[in-house]
Amino acid sequence: MEYKNEKRKNGAGKTFLAAILMLGAVTGIFQGLTQVAVAAESSKVTTLATNYPVSSNTAATPAQSKNQDGYVKPNYTVVNNDLESYRNSKPTANDISRDKAAEIGAKALWSVFKLNLNGKTIEMGYNAAHDTIRAKWSGEFWVDGKKGPEHPVYIFTIDAITGEVYTAGYGRIISAKVNLGYDANLAKNPTEMENIAKQYAEKLNVVGGAVKSSTIASQGYSYNDPTVNFRIVGENGQLAIIQLSRYDKALLDVSYNGDVLEQDATIKQLDKELAEMDKAPKSSSTAVLESKSK
Repeated sequence: MEYKNEKRKNGAGKTFLAAILMLGAVTGIFQGLTQVAVAAESSKVTTLATNYPVSSNTAATPAQSKNQDGYVKPNYTVVNNDLESYRNSKPTANDISRDKAAEIGAKALWSVFKLNLNGKTIEMGYNAAHDTIRAKWSGEFWVDGKKGPEHPVYIFTIDAITGEVYTAGYGRIISAKVNLGYDANLAKNPTEMENIAKQYAEKLNVVGGAVKSSTIASQGYSYNDPTVNFRIVGENGQLAIIQLSRYDKALLDVSYNGDVLEQDATIKQLDKELAEMDKAPKSSSTAVLESKSK
C-alpha cells in the first residue's frame, strides 16, 4: 500500500518495477546473495534483496548458434544444486534433461566469457513454471569451489522445455573498495557506457543482428561490484540486457530476448495490479488515517 502511494506521488512505479526486474541471471541464481540499488524518477534510492525468479519464452538465442568457434565440449561434472529452493521442484516429462541443459549452459558461458569448464563442476537446479515465469534449469560454477557472497561464480539459466538460453553471467569480488550507491553523473551522462554496452552486444550478437539502440536501464551492485544495466534493442526487434561493472566497465551479464520479454510481461502484470489497487475503495481505517494526516 505504501508503494501504491509512492507511485501516485511521483510516477516512479513502472521505473521502479523495471529496475527491479532488469537484473539478468545474477539475480535469479544468487538467491539473495546480491542486491540492487534502484533509483526511481524521484532520485530516491531503495535497496532490496534480489532473490526473485526471472525467465522467458522465445526462439533460439544467439548464444546457442554464434560466437562458439573453437568450442570443444569440456570434461565437466554435473551435480544437483543442494539449495533448499530446488529440493521440492522436479522436472516433468516435457523438460529437457539436467545434463542437456548443463551443456547448453556451458556453451553459453563459452560464448560470452570464453570460459572453459574442463575438469570443473556445474551445479544444476530446476525451477517449475508459475504465473508469467516458465520452467527453468539454472546452472552455477563456483570458481574456487566454495559458495557464498565472497566467492566468484559463473551462472546461466535455460528454458527447461525449449533449451533456450535466457542468461549467462559472472559474479565476482573486486579488490578495490568502491561506492555501491546510485551514480547520478552516470545517469545524466550515460553515453560512454551505453556505447560500450552496444559494442559488447554487437560482438556477442546478443540480438541476432544489428543493434538499433543501447539505453541505460538501472543501477545496482553484485557482491561488492557496482553495476549498470543497458537495454539493447536490435534492428530485428529482439531485445537483450547487458550488465557492466561501473568499477571497470567489465561485462558481467547478458540477458537474452526471451528473458527480457518475460521481465516485460511481469512488469506489465504488476503495473496492472497496482492500477487496480489505486482504483479499489479505501477501507474505513485508511480513510480515517488519511483524514487525520490532512
